[in-house]
Amino acid sequence: MGINKQKQTHKIFTPILFLMVLAMLSSVTAQQPSEAIATEQAAINLSSPRETVRSFYKAMGSVKAGNVDRLTDAIACLYLGEELTENELLNKGSEAAEKLYIIFDHLQFRIEDIAEEVEGDSYTAELGIGDEKVQLKLHRYEDKQWRFNSETLSEDRLAELEEAGGGEEGEEEEQDQFQEQMKSPRAAMMTFLRGINETDGFTSADALETLDLRHITASVRKEVGLELAYQLKSVIDRYKYVEISELPPNSKGSAYIFLTEPAGRIVLDVVSDEETEQKAWKFTKATLDSVESLYLKYKNLPLIQGVEDIRSKLPLYIRVRDWVNDTAPFMTNQTVYLQNWQWLGLFVIILFGMAVSRLISAIFLKIIRHRFHRKQLNLNEKLGKDFVRPIRIALMAWFWLLGLTLLGAPPEIRLYLRVVAQVITAFGAVWAVYRLIDIFGSYLQERATQTQNKFDDLLAPIMTRSLKIFVIVIAIIFLSDKIGQDPTKLVAGLGLGGLAFALAAKDVVANIFGSFTILLDRPFQIGDWVTIGDVDGTVEAVGMRSTRVRTFYNSLITVPNSELIGTSIDNWGKRKYRRIKSTVSIAYDTPAEKIDAFCEGIRQLIRNHPYTRKDYFHVYLNQFAATSLDIMLYCFVETPDWSTELRERHRLLLDIIRLARKLKVEFAFPTQTVYLRQEEMPRHDDTDNPEQAMRLGRSEADAIVRSFTGVSGTIPPPVTFDHSPAPENISGEFDSAEDGEGD
Repeated sequence: MGINKQKQTHKIFTPILFLMVLAMLSSVTAQQPSEAIATEQAAINLSSPRETVRSFYKAMGSVKAGNVDRLTDAIACLYLGEELTENELLNKGSEAAEKLYIIFDHLQFRIEDIAEEVEGDSYTAELGIGDEKVQLKLHRYEDKQWRFNSETLSEDRLAELEEAGGGEEGEEEEQDQFQEQMKSPRAAMMTFLRGINETDGFTSADALETLDLRHITASVRKEVGLELAYQLKSVIDRYKYVEISELPPNSKGSAYIFLTEPAGRIVLDVVSDEETEQKAWKFTKATLDSVESLYLKYKNLPLIQGVEDIRSKLPLYIRVRDWVNDTAPFMTNQTVYLQNWQWLGLFVIILFGMAVSRLISAIFLKIIRHRFHRKQLNLNEKLGKDFVRPIRIALMAWFWLLGLTLLGAPPEIRLYLRVVAQVITAFGAVWAVYRLIDIFGSYLQERATQTQNKFDDLLAPIMTRSLKIFVIVIAIIFLSDKIGQDPTKLVAGLGLGGLAFALAAKDVVANIFGSFTILLDRPFQIGDWVTIGDVDGTVEAVGMRSTRVRTFYNSLITVPNSELIGTSIDNWGKRKYRRIKSTVSIAYDTPAEKIDAFCEGIRQLIRNHPYTRKDYFHVYLNQFAATSLDIMLYCFVETPDWSTELRERHRLLLDIIRLARKLKVEFAFPTQTVYLRQEEMPRHDDTDNPEQAMRLGRSEADAIVRSFTGVSGTIPPPVTFDHSPAPENISGEFDSAEDGEGD
């Protein structure tokens, strides 16, 4: 008998232990939903008046939420005439759909009250409750589809309907006091469903806003709120298909009861924010307290038709608990704050964290030793062990922290366990970093002994001590924040001595970190032309404390490396292309064909010039100026320096002048010319063939390039300067030719 009991217990506990291990190896993100399940997005259905009304209301609801792609679905529910163009249909339909939705949005009605099967081709739907009722006419057209007819969509009828069902001014003023997405039970339910399903631009954060979570501690509010939200959605999906039109659209009124059961109720009521004094309709605290019992009652019921199962998106601990409840119900009994399976899971998490932390720390130590061995350096055995011990503690506590989210403990217990795990993790991490600095200092000292530079011997201990002080200060502030103490009080109590030392050493440490930033990021190299703040020049040398830049005035500027950490560095030496952007103004009497020829000729010049970029340029007639027709010239030249850029710009612009002379294109001047002579004005040779004009422009451009640029010859090299001494008869001071810059 005892053996049978032991085997039975073994069969129960083995799968539980196995599942716990798999859960720990899974990513934390698997505990929370990350992809939307659109339970309401569906194609429009116009097979009956009821489906037409439902399709229109859903489509316009999505449009108002920001999904403008559904506007065409909403317009498809309207009959606007046969002879409308696509643009007319869109403009007229969007206006009519907007007005009709306003009427819908101010009414509370039951979709089931609208007929599903109708004899004949016309139907009048009466929407509303009590005195607020409107009548909307639908018609079945030749395609057997039901749509709102033109009589309902006429401007007079829509205005009349809006007046009948649009609400009162006092009601609008009341709703101004509410948050827009939760201004009524209807709006709150829509926000909740869209946030859980992550449709129409809503996220799970929007769904959490609809829950009254003020009684839950802030540090675990999001995590617990998501668990409650998905359980609540699971209950709703098995209780009733939510027809948004049935919920009250107004902010006034008493609490709205969606579900009432002996196990609990789902209620929406007004909640006021004490800080902002703004109101919102939310699921009440009593609802959230009863969500778990409602979920246990409804979880095995079938889904309502029209929604998709979100069971796979439930938090992992809920799925584990459901599996345990189905496999071994006695494990869900509560013993001292936690259920039996949660105690077992906590024990497995502790063991798993200890085992994995030892394994990872051993691998990490082996990697460090291998690194030192490759550099032919000796690692002190005691330093290695002192470093691994805090790593093991930090990893172990970190695994505990991850595992706690899988248990689903009550918020109070979860908060306490999380704070303990976070403090241990932080303490172990800080201790490990402190010991890592010792290893780093040992590494620097070993390398320094292998070099003849004595500066390394001085730098290594300074860096080690500075980093240790920095880590200790950060650790004190961080740990005080975790245990609920105000870090500013600790900072103020460090004393004047520590403050004076910190102020004295901060510049040295900042400059050292700046030098490491330059070595690691490599924002420039020796000889690069850079702009650092107001400094513009060529990098000449990089030291541990500062960087020296030679300006174009031949002066030398020293920039502290600490400034390079927070300053943007513009490296002009890394440019591949240099831009030419100009406007070519021609006379207004230039014929259109000649403008085409001139523009195509300029393009051909760009294609043929040796330094121009061939895959991206623009030459187009751009605007009608006051005294000219302006052609935009936008291209790039690939040059190694500014002098070559100036030369190539000069060559291209001269060739454009030659091309204009060949094509008899006159450049415009910002002047007014009065012609008093009576002689016959020169006439242009017009042509009505654009292709012929394009060919003419290309041929003339090719001729110019052959004549003046020399495509068939060798490509001219970049600009070089003659360093021979100047003649003795030339005197005077010369300013640097490099003080300009290309665009």
